[in-house]
Amino acid sequence: MKINELFAYRGSIFRTLFLTDEKVLLINCLEKKMPFWMNYELLDETEKVSENQLLEQTNTSFPPYEDILPDKRKVIQEKYGTISLILPYISNDLERNSSIDICAQRFKLSKATIRNRLCSYLIYQDTRIFLSNQSSSPKELTKDERNFRWALNKYYYNALKLPLVEAYRRMLKDKYCDENGILLPSVPSFRKFSYFFQKTMSKENLIISRDGKGDFLRNHRAMLGNGIRDFCPTLGYGLFDSTICDIFLVNDKGELLGRPILTACVDGYTSLCLGYHVGFSGGVPSLNKLLINICSDKQLHCKKFGIDIRQEDWNCNQLPHKFITDKGREYVSETFSQITDLGVEIINLPPYRPDLKSGVEKFFDIVQGYYKKDLAAKGVIFEDYQERGGKDYRKNATFTIQEFEKILLLCIIKYNTKRIIDLPYSQVGKVQPFANALWNVCLPIYQDNLIKVPKEQLELTLLPRISGAFKRNGLIVNGLRYKNLKFTEKYLSGGTALVAYDPRNVSKVWLIESGKYEVFEIIEEFFQDMNLESVLKLQQQKSSIEKSVEEVALQGSIDLSRDLEHLAKTHTSPSPSLKNVRQNRRIEKIKEDHHG
Repeated sequence: MKINELFAYRGSIFRTLFLTDEKVLLINCLEKKMPFWMNYELLDETEKVSENQLLEQTNTSFPPYEDILPDKRKVIQEKYGTISLILPYISNDLERNSSIDICAQRFKLSKATIRNRLCSYLIYQDTRIFLSNQSSSPKELTKDERNFRWALNKYYYNALKLPLVEAYRRMLKDKYCDENGILLPSVPSFRKFSYFFQKTMSKENLIISRDGKGDFLRNHRAMLGNGIRDFCPTLGYGLFDSTICDIFLVNDKGELLGRPILTACVDGYTSLCLGYHVGFSGGVPSLNKLLINICSDKQLHCKKFGIDIRQEDWNCNQLPHKFITDKGREYVSETFSQITDLGVEIINLPPYRPDLKSGVEKFFDIVQGYYKKDLAAKGVIFEDYQERGGKDYRKNATFTIQEFEKILLLCIIKYNTKRIIDLPYSQVGKVQPFANALWNVCLPIYQDNLIKVPKEQLELTLLPRISGAFKRNGLIVNGLRYKNLKFTEKYLSGGTALVAYDPRNVSKVWLIESGKYEVFEIIEEFFQDMNLESVLKLQQQKSSIEKSVEEVALQGSIDLSRDLEHLAKTHTSPSPSLKNVRQNRRIEKIKEDHHG
């Protein structure tokens, strides 16, 4: 018997999830109940079943993954993200139930929903099963329950710290009294009010609302975990951050440029560096380039710098399914949040929790520590920088940004492949204590925690977006006209649309519909291959020139009107005869030809 094997037994179909020497963890694929353990000796007369037989018997079918629209893929990934935390603990009932509680609270779902999604995934081992699941609408509150919620929010969940009974009394005064302040005949009891409070109360929300979030994080949050692996229990949790490198760089002419910015993503579970970007611009542009680097072939990338590595040294070319960031401006920007269209979940860490992002902070320290000692006289900064009497490290700057990137690459490869890590006890004796080794072992098991994205689609997803307008003369975006012959009806009917554009080149824009990108070509060839900044300057210049001559044009209209009025006054109508018009016209043509 093997893990993930299907077999028929006593009229049902079972899947093996975990094996020990004596027992096997099974899930009944036809009843959709939680997994259970069974002794091998109790399993008699089993018959192997194929995946297709399971799908046929359960009347289930999956469309090809490439045919699923991006917005549907996002739904699939979001639903899988609600159970991914539970999968490492599936064989331990206590830890599994605890993980279900955590996921239910975190994603504001019922435990039944979490269990249902978990069982569905375990039965089919395919995230496409989430395509058919539809979330049920929440139960509508009664009038009394709405009053209970109103009273709790106004009188109990605040810094006044009123007792629950006082919140109840104030609710009666505001909601259950007549004009004279007399209680109405039908009044809900305090017991009913208290029961609603107990049923809906969250201990965390209670402490935060009455004592403040800072007090909760400092003094009340549970601290029972084993570090960052509790927050990142499997691979696929990307920790994002940026830092200013401790080195000064120069350009090709030897002129000082300053210190570069390193932006990186580190896997929280394995500590593998998934990707990086180094340059002099931070913010969203550096994040976009980092994401492209994460999805790139690392062997080809290193070869550009004359570095040869094996595939297993840096086997990462997919996005993690969860991005863990702080609340920096670039991470909460609208452009960066567009990455969720691919099914990624962005987790912005709360204040007072730097420990949840410690993996990437440690990465910066380790990688920079690798090169600092050997490059001490090459512009590297040490602790006494900017202190009184300290050394001016700018004068020692030696490397260009291209040379420094090669240095960083060598350090990152060492960090990934030859740095001893804190290996999880479950992997002791099975794998060497290196980040890439742990990553390669976990990768086949948790492949669904990573999102494969073609480079072109990733670049389109990260483009800024703006509202465009369909008109008879084309799709209008940033004051420019674009065309796509498939959208003739749209030009006639009009309307607005969401459009992605590249500020570096206005030759094309992309209409976004149902997660798809339809390309539109620019109509006015004059603007071909121009950047948006140049176009806007040209448009502004044209508008300024037109505005400057408005008075001249207006005066011209007035002068023309005056001249025409003068001619009308000085000429009286001769009352022409309506006869012989053709003959008169022929005579006039002869005169024209003679004088012509």
